[in-house]
Amino acid sequence: MSERFAAAAGRNVVSRASAETLGDLAHVVVEINPPRVVQLVVGKGRNALLVAWADVSGFGPDAVMLADEGSLHQPLDEREEAAAKGKLELIGKRVLSDMGNDLGKITDIVFDPATGLIETIVLDEHEEPAASLVGVGSFAAVLRTSTD
Repeated sequence: MSERFAAAAGRNVVSRASAETLGDLAHVVVEINPPRVVQLVVGKGRNALLVAWADVSGFGPDAVMLADEGSLHQPLDEREEAAAKGKLELIGKRVLSDMGNDLGKITDIVFDPATGLIETIVLDEHEEPAASLVGVGSFAAVLRTSTD
């Protein structure tokens, strides 16, 4: 079953080992080839931590489960620092076509909670398949809309 990030944002992130809440899901970090969630950002601001998607043991309707709190880490490089600050967040990001046209903003992403694969990118007034995502930067995301 697919999951919408807008519905998952703010969900508790919990350690299976201690049953303690480690924070709230703030952002997802994506890769584009293939389009998938690769990390979660837990918490906001200076307290934001990251966890690799591979360390997520369950993504349920009430909580995101990690094996233990050792899966969380401080940003390790500039890309992770940008992710922790929300600069790579897709939701709310401006979208340009590969021809340079403004397509609006991303309002949601639909992904598979078992694999992290992104299925659909939801824009202001329509949806695009995740395979059309060709780039994500601090300014905008780029979607392929031209045909070869």
